[in-house]
Amino acid sequence: MVDYRVVFHIDEDDESRVLLLLSNVRNLMADLESVRIEVVAYSMGVNVLRRDSEYSGDVSELMDQGVRFCACLNTLRASGMDGDDLLEGVDVVSSGVGHIVRRQTEGWAYIRP
Repeated sequence: MVDYRVVFHIDEDDESRVLLLLSNVRNLMADLESVRIEVVAYSMGVNVLRRDSEYSGDVSELMDQGVRFCACLNTLRASGMDGDDLLEGVDVVSSGVGHIVRRQTEGWAYIRP
């Protein structure tokens, strides 16, 4: 069995972009039997991972299904947020862009919806 590893990138909180991301993640999970998925959020995309986000239910549901969500520490600092502003279970990475580069170097597929 092939183990797939995919990193998604979100840097916007525009509704159509976020809905596309959520749909892409769900569709990929339905299509591939063994897939590890990470969603990396930076810039305005971090707003999707906030506790008070209109997408918090969708994000929590995907986390319960094994999707890892990561927020950029640089963005959090620049916007005056911290981990307490984020949904429980969201991981904070030092740099969103850096995390994506590391994953690509490790052989992860990269998707920007």
